[in-house]
Amino acid sequence: MKMTPIYAIRIRRDAHTVTPVMVPEYEVPVLQDIFGAENVHNAEGKRVDEAGCGPQAGTFDARGDEYDRLCAKYGVERMEQVFGKKGAAAFDKAISGASAKTAKSRQAAG
Repeated sequence: MKMTPIYAIRIRRDAHTVTPVMVPEYEVPVLQDIFGAENVHNAEGKRVDEAGCGPQAGTFDARGDEYDRLCAKYGVERMEQVFGKKGAAAFDKAISGASAKTAKSRQAAG
């Protein structure tokens, strides 16, 4: 089981619309590609590309089909644009990195 941290992210769509989402860190680059890095903020209202994702809001089990789920959500072309033509391999590394962060924080807390 790969427990992956999720973060509360706010996407500024226009001057009057901010959409809150809960996403894993590896999904943030896709959101930045779609909406622009300047429009993707953490829960504290700071740009993710400048201040990071902010405090962890929870975890979820990132299963082996996570890349396929995001391809269905955002499109294969978008995922290849963000993660490259061999995106599934790069994506697996991103998931492993996120899962390792969760394991380290649990060890530190426990």
